[in-house]
Amino acid sequence: MRGLIFTAIGLGLAACTAPEAVPLPTETAWQFDAHASALRAASCPDGTAFERAISLPISVTEIERGSPAQHAKALQGMSFVGAWHLTADNPNFGGLSGLAVMRSGSLLAINDAGVWVWIGIDPETGTPDGIGSIANMRAADGNFFASKKAGDSEGLAFRDGLALVSFEQEHRIEAFDLEGCGTAARAARVVDLPSVILGQRVPNNRGAEALSLFGDGALQVGFEVSNMEGSPAGRVVGHKTLADVSRLYQPDSYLLTDMDYHGEMMAHVFRAYDPIRGTRVRVRVSPVAGGDEVAYANLKSPLPVDNFEGIAFGQAPSGATRIWLVSDDNFNPAKQRTLLFAFDLDSTPPGQ
Repeated sequence: MRGLIFTAIGLGLAACTAPEAVPLPTETAWQFDAHASALRAASCPDGTAFERAISLPISVTEIERGSPAQHAKALQGMSFVGAWHLTADNPNFGGLSGLAVMRSGSLLAINDAGVWVWIGIDPETGTPDGIGSIANMRAADGNFFASKKAGDSEGLAFRDGLALVSFEQEHRIEAFDLEGCGTAARAARVVDLPSVILGQRVPNNRGAEALSLFGDGALQVGFEVSNMEGSPAGRVVGHKTLADVSRLYQPDSYLLTDMDYHGEMMAHVFRAYDPIRGTRVRVRVSPVAGGDEVAYANLKSPLPVDNFEGIAFGQAPSGATRIWLVSDDNFNPAKQRTLLFAFDLDSTPPGQ
């Protein structure tokens, strides 16, 4: 999360006219289908040439997942099926936060320097295959984001080739039509987010960390800021407006770092840190309609753990529902790691 590194990728689009912000109604909840076409047109204006990301070889090292006894104590309703340490020579690799699963089953991630990272997943084994790619995001004017503040991307939702990204310092959500024009896609404003939620000001570095789409196309956003009642989350309605805002409570000062929805299920990841106990992470999988948890994981030493900030539903080669987790190394590989974990749910959730 520290420092902004840019690599020139492809041809700049500075000569193209910047798209206008897409207006949203304020009286009804935001819906993907109602706005997707306009966002695509704004992100990929007529005449924009498709650009591809550059190749990113990823070194994949499998790491120990802990003992069966440790798993029995820390996990319920899910199995810890994969843990890998990912490294790459490209200086833009790292700081991974938002995570999404593409139609191919491979992963799309973003980092807090405004960079796209694709991580290949072997469809037969369900493991990272070492084949990746990387590209800088483009601002509304077609140029790369000019500062850390502008490009601090954190939350990611992805549907039908359109990526929705939340930014936590300049509180907003932008759309990028990756399917339409690849890495030439420029930011199209979805909505500006409030800087005060439930009477609490949102600091620059505690903004919209989590982002996900419901099955019906509603957009849910969660904030890393917290108080004794937990981290706030709510549905996007319109300009700086959220509805059904509630706090997601976890004891011991855990902060919400990401969430995802799939069918009738939702998954959240929370993180806590102090210098005595180190990093601790909790994953919760629950019915959208409410009720008892379907599965959970409490990750702390001696199990492998790091600064997990991305979560996404996927599918294992066996057909089981999979939970992917990715960690943010804060561009500090000497002290932290980019880890990719896979958990498979023990039973198929309702609605799958």
